[in-house]
Amino acid sequence: MAKFSSHLLNGSDGTHASNVKVKIYQIQSSKLKKLFLNTKTDINGRINKIFNLSKKDCKCNYEIVCEIGEYFKKKKVVSEIVIKFKMINNKRSYHLPIIISPNSYTVWWSK
Repeated sequence: MAKFSSHLLNGSDGTHASNVKVKIYQIQSSKLKKLFLNTKTDINGRINKIFNLSKKDCKCNYEIVCEIGEYFKKKKVVSEIVIKFKMINNKRSYHLPIIISPNSYTVWWSK
């Protein structure tokens, strides 16, 4: 089983970005987007999910959408963060930490 996790951190004050709406879409070879996960970050700004990915799922692209506009209610320039990624191995862990601010974000892949 594949494990997907993310940690959203508020780059403005160093706190965990909790209760942020997050959706993951699976993008099939036909370019059709299918909702794969609809959730919110927990109190520690984290998402942890285990997926039973088929060989077909491992060939798809994925898109995570973090809706940060509501999180930064007063100072919002960036309203959504969209990151495309792959999960090519159904026995691997995929961790995408994201530092967010009202005007920018930083993301990297961590083992």
